[in-house]
Amino acid sequence: MKDNTVIKTVDQYIAGFPPAVKKQLEQIRKTIRANAPEAVEGLGYGMPGFKYMGKPLVYFAGYAGHIGFYATPTGHEEFKKELAGYKSGKGSVQFPLSEPMPLALIKKIVLFRVKENENMVAAKKKSKPVPEKKKDAKPSPAAKEAAQVTAWLEKQEPAVRKEINAVRKLIKKAAPSLNERIKWNAPSYYTTVDLFTFGPYRNNRILLVFHHPGIVKIKSPLLEGTFKDRRLVYFNNSKEAAKQEKELSGIIQQLLKTI
Repeated sequence: MKDNTVIKTVDQYIAGFPPAVKKQLEQIRKTIRANAPEAVEGLGYGMPGFKYMGKPLVYFAGYAGHIGFYATPTGHEEFKKELAGYKSGKGSVQFPLSEPMPLALIKKIVLFRVKENENMVAAKKKSKPVPEKKKDAKPSPAAKEAAQVTAWLEKQEPAVRKEINAVRKLIKKAAPSLNERIKWNAPSYYTTVDLFTFGPYRNNRILLVFHHPGIVKIKSPLLEGTFKDRRLVYFNNSKEAAKQEKELSGIIQQLLKTI
């Protein structure tokens, strides 16, 4: 790595190594992602790491002659026989750069750590006393709306539900403050006023109807239509929506500023 370089992302960290080292770091990163797809990637202790269910999973780091792999003491203890041929410590092991990375072994360790984290969280929930529900407690308006959205989604075909949910995640990420409810027979988003709603899912296309008048002042290649008070956004599928996430997010955030 270059001296005095402020590393903020895993991509930056890996990019600072020579091509041969970079390749092996990426191999480890890919193996972890494949076997812990829900883990969150980030930097910790100055090196790439993953957390799963809010708890550390594994870390790895590049050095002059080896790649360090850290799977907590339990991870290394479980596979001490397989790791016996490598230089190791209580919670670390060194994989020489001169040898192919033992990706099959790394996969086993990652899967073991995933299960460990799941068991720890499950045990904590089991031991935590469940508070008694208040009798005759009425659900909050937000809870009612969430239940309506869930019920609506359950009525959709699994493939449609998956596509809609993927776009809902993009919307929530763009503006976490938006409220969601079922209106006009579809998930709809609002603050103090209604802003936009999912349109009917036809011909395998996802439709968003921006019906707040402020939308007509916003310029974007995604916005279609020449209506006086609304614009439409179509996506052929959720993957296309993900590729246009930045543009969609910009539309939503600009619309919020017009309120």
